Amino acid sequence: MEQKRKSFVTLDRWPDGALETEWRACLEASDFATHYTAPEYFLEPPPPRGRRFAVLGFTDGQVSAILTGIRDGQYIQSGLTVRPQIAFSRHANRDRAMTNLLAGLLAGAPSAKLVDLFVWSEMADLVAPRFRQKQYDGVVLLDLSRGPDSLFRKFSENKRTNIKKAIKYGVSVAPAKGADEISAYYRICVEWSLRKNLPIQTEALFQQNFDLKRNRMLFLARHESTIIAGVVIRFFPGGVMEYAANSSLQSALRLRPNDLLHWRAIEWGCREGLKKYSLGGSHLFLRKFGGQIVPTTRCRLDLSMFRHYAIRDWFAGQAERVRPVLPDRLVAAARLLRW
Repeated sequence: MEQKRKSFVTLDRWPDGALETEWRACLEASDFATHYTAPEYFLEPPPPRGRRFAVLGFTDGQVSAILTGIRDGQYIQSGLTVRPQIAFSRHANRDRAMTNLLAGLLAGAPSAKLVDLFVWSEMADLVAPRFRQKQYDGVVLLDLSRGPDSLFRKFSENKRTNIKKAIKYGVSVAPAKGADEISAYYRICVEWSLRKNLPIQTEALFQQNFDLKRNRMLFLARHESTIIAGVVIRFFPGGVMEYAANSSLQSALRLRPNDLLHWRAIEWGCREGLKKYSLGGSHLFLRKFGGQIVPTTRCRLDLSMFRHYAIRDWFAGQAERVRPVLPDRLVAAARLLRW
């Protein structure tokens, strides 16, 4: 269903031809166009809960900003702490564009009780003051325009050593070719998920993730002809590539396949003319690839009666501040107060 307004359009399905063209024109003029801000977002497998939506903000009759997310009953969420789903045209008046995006975000779900919008912290000041803000560490971001050699020199010494070790051990990396190789990687993912006590996707749905060949790439690491690890990359052609997932055999970690997988993905991204590589987090393994750590901000709007989500957040925040002197049981209880 499509709803038109003067300053925005809200969508819950693939746009029509004219609107798709305008949407893509905005992405072409954006410095941070990602797969999840593109029309292909609606071609992803259905989310576990809720429905996907997009808001296109208009300025002077043209699409100037894009925001996507999930509506789940009375809850609206756009992005994650490590993955904002928002893009602006570099020609946009950002204040006006953000105002239009927020209007579309709220108009699309009048019965919402809680709205979570994740943005890059540098744009958080554009969000209306009634949204309560919390900053997160964000992600490591590499500028691929510098080229692979320059990027490699900025890796930590440990990272460069691990990559060279993987090559010396005979590990090779190449894109997955066909359903059989994806199935082999699926079995590795199942083993990895069992080790981490994570939910396991069905193989049919897992295979469906790779139907979007122009927006997703699976790199596989092999040793002695056996697939031992893989890394999944989401990307928007000519825009941003994002680290989406990684799994590896426990027995193969000594071969350092994951370091080499990221390096080969970076080389590929540079060859393809992609602009940036978002590593999807900022923990130590990722920081050793160099790059800039870009923080993100959650902008939360509590529309519930008596603002009970804001009250929960306040209590949880107070518990975190005094955490060093609290029993573990009370800390766990405070965490349960979070949405």
